Amino acid sequence: MLFNLPKITTPIGVRFISGANAACFGRNASPIHFAALLKECRSVNAVRQVHQQLIASGLLSYPASLLAVSFPPLPSEPFVSPKSLGTGVVAAYLACGSTNEALSALEHVTPSPPVWWNLLIRQHIKEGHLDHAIAISCRMLRAGTRPDHFTLPHVLKACGELPSYRCGITFHGVICRNGFESNVFICNALVAMYARCGSLEEASLVFEEITMKGIDDVISWNSIVAAHVKHKNPWTALDMFSRMAMIVHKKATNDRSDIISIVNILPACASLKVLPQTREIHGHAIRDGTFPDAFVGNALVDTYAKCGSMKDAVKVFNMMEFKDVVSWNAMVTGYSQSGNFEAAFEMFKNMRKQNIALDVVTWTAVIAGYAQRGCGQEALNIFRQMVFSGSEPNSVTIISLLSACASLGACSHGMETHAYSLKNGLLSLDNHFGGDGDDEDLMVHNALVDMYSKCRIFKAARSIFDSIPRKERNVVTWTVMIGGYAQYGDSNDALMLFSEMNSKPYPVAPNAFTISCALMACAHLSALRMGKQIHAYVVRQHRYEASTYFVANCLIDMYSKCGDVSTARYVFDGMPRRNAISWTSMMTGYGMHGRGNEALEIFDKMQRAGFAPDDISFLVVLYACSHSGMVDRGLAYFDSMSRDYGVAACAEHYACVIDLLARSGRIDKAWSIVKDMPMEPTAVVWVALLSACRVHSNVELAEYALSKLVEMNAENDGSYTLISNIYAKAGRWKDVARIRNLMKNSGIKKRPGCSWVQGKKGTASFFVGDRSHSLSPQIYALLESLIDRIKSMGYVPETDFALHDVDDEEKNNLLLEHSEKLALAYGLLTTSPGTPIRITKNLRVCGDCHTAFTYISKIVDHEIIVRDPSRFHHFKNGSCSCGGYW
Repeated sequence: MLFNLPKITTPIGVRFISGANAACFGRNASPIHFAALLKECRSVNAVRQVHQQLIASGLLSYPASLLAVSFPPLPSEPFVSPKSLGTGVVAAYLACGSTNEALSALEHVTPSPPVWWNLLIRQHIKEGHLDHAIAISCRMLRAGTRPDHFTLPHVLKACGELPSYRCGITFHGVICRNGFESNVFICNALVAMYARCGSLEEASLVFEEITMKGIDDVISWNSIVAAHVKHKNPWTALDMFSRMAMIVHKKATNDRSDIISIVNILPACASLKVLPQTREIHGHAIRDGTFPDAFVGNALVDTYAKCGSMKDAVKVFNMMEFKDVVSWNAMVTGYSQSGNFEAAFEMFKNMRKQNIALDVVTWTAVIAGYAQRGCGQEALNIFRQMVFSGSEPNSVTIISLLSACASLGACSHGMETHAYSLKNGLLSLDNHFGGDGDDEDLMVHNALVDMYSKCRIFKAARSIFDSIPRKERNVVTWTVMIGGYAQYGDSNDALMLFSEMNSKPYPVAPNAFTISCALMACAHLSALRMGKQIHAYVVRQHRYEASTYFVANCLIDMYSKCGDVSTARYVFDGMPRRNAISWTSMMTGYGMHGRGNEALEIFDKMQRAGFAPDDISFLVVLYACSHSGMVDRGLAYFDSMSRDYGVAACAEHYACVIDLLARSGRIDKAWSIVKDMPMEPTAVVWVALLSACRVHSNVELAEYALSKLVEMNAENDGSYTLISNIYAKAGRWKDVARIRNLMKNSGIKKRPGCSWVQGKKGTASFFVGDRSHSLSPQIYALLESLIDRIKSMGYVPETDFALHDVDDEEKNNLLLEHSEKLALAYGLLTTSPGTPIRITKNLRVCGDCHTAFTYISKIVDHEIIVRDPSRFHHFKNGSCSCGGYW
């Protein structure tokens, strides 16, 4: 039947009317002419016209059953099939950059060769349209075209980079259905795809199947090693690399594969900071001849730097024949991360001298270096240079810059950086995050919360924090907000957030930094009960053992500041290793509790343990001596600082010595030390002297000290309150009134005295004369009863501390209303017998209250522990731990 078709005696063609080729006007065009025209088309419009003429001529519409038949060629012309013309149209569209029309034309070619589908898929992947590439592969399957061994690796690459696990497993099924399970190239692509989609288990299963079949090659091993590195299994990756070196070296390989092997495994060494293994791999690279490669050299420099061996990094850098910007960046970043900022900045200067094109990594490393060093202004200057140079900052740059703004407290610059991020698309407004905790947008949000918190703009910080959906917050998000509140804001808010962090839905496990911030908040509030709960949590969760140093140090600080120095010592003794902060924290704890002998014992043990005392250690020792009345020993340590230890005394050390002398009544000696100081006295020195004048009622010297503070613009409500109290104690009520008017006119407000105490039902706060509490009637009744009882024991109200010009009876009433007395009465009403009553006051304890508490401790079955800004007072059995030195 097919052989009875009419014979074609003239060329099949139509009158071709097109601007594609003017030579065709006025004569018939054959298929060969159309093929030639398609090759000459230089615009989509021209291809479109030729395509339309082909459709109109019917040259693209032969039935599929005829395509297998060979038609006789035309006289002096080769035969051109409709299939060839169809693929020619596809090629012409692709050549002009119209992939959509090429795809549409390809779907009408039957059967369509996979090579053209592969070209379209590759083109979309190259342009970054990964979802389109996958969609094209699906249309290819629907068109009835069987994928080949070139198609599937590209599609799997698109699935992995997207990433789309669902699409990946779908094409895994296509691979099995079409018999490609033994194709090593496709199986290698499967391993890489599963790894990129976060499914290490499936990647490992595919790799095991490859090795069982014996078709594995270097790329197979590289893929699985890279998968383990990506999923933070560095030890497994190193083990796989060792096996790979023994198994695959006999198989066919190439230099490129060997280079990738080395570059793949070095990040695992960097994450583990294992210098011996890094050197071993370095030797392997030298033996295999891959070391001269720039990629291997750059990876080695980066790994040595992260392992803390800049000496080895420098050697590799100097041996590299070809150095690109990545090589220099690795050195700059390595020096910056190791804390050698001078060397990092020198490398940066050398790059500029040698006209090496600086990229965003270079600029960011230098900005981060300045930010980590606390040189915020220099970091801002470098950022300006970066912008002027035309280099585009990325998210890491913005994070480093925000860190610099935070260290400076430069809120205005931080806000500018915030605005810049929004304007340049580095920060989204839709709060759509990646959800894996590593999304760059979330990292910038976290940096903004940290910056605003450290600049004490908590409304903005909390607004950004609240804008992050609960399920998207990672441990850093919670930690920067909790830490901001604990260090610079309201510690109550810090503890509330810490509790919320651990609650459902979407609980987030705190890390060691979060724990430390929460303990800091407990220390500020004297919240011992909450601190104990956090301590119990730390003991239960063994993951904090690697962070022994700073979590344990924070526990020592928390227990000390909550009045339980014995438990602080228990934590200290239980530490397997201690650093300088551990010893200093324990000494400080003993010092603030007036236990000077124990503090000096710790100081001696610290030296025997091999720790050399520094300026901070001596500051703590002098503080402990001052609060324990150990005048001679304190002066001896002060004299030995520079003589025996080579530690120069600074203004803070002199302030401690002045305080030490003043507490013991040697105010003349203190004044002579101020006059003989080798440096200009600072505000802390004048405040110490002013405080000493308060104890010894030296009005003239107090006025001189205050005048110096005014000259330095360092006066505050505390300074004015001290001088006012000195005048009041001397009966100079007109001067008291003058100081109060001066404070009012200067806009300086005196902080009201506030005390808080922990009871069974939580913490209760009291101000002077406070009657707002529901138990106020019982509180005042108990106080009156206690005062009457201790008066019979010899207590005489010290009316000098009622700093108002009223009669003695009124002064007695005013003394009764002091906040610490109200807190004590509440504690006695709500605390079980024998349990310590812990009171915290925001101002120095009143002298009359101190005397009254000493008497009350004789008649109550409680230890009374009072913490003020200066120290702790432990009242028990009629005596105080301060020994009168407070």
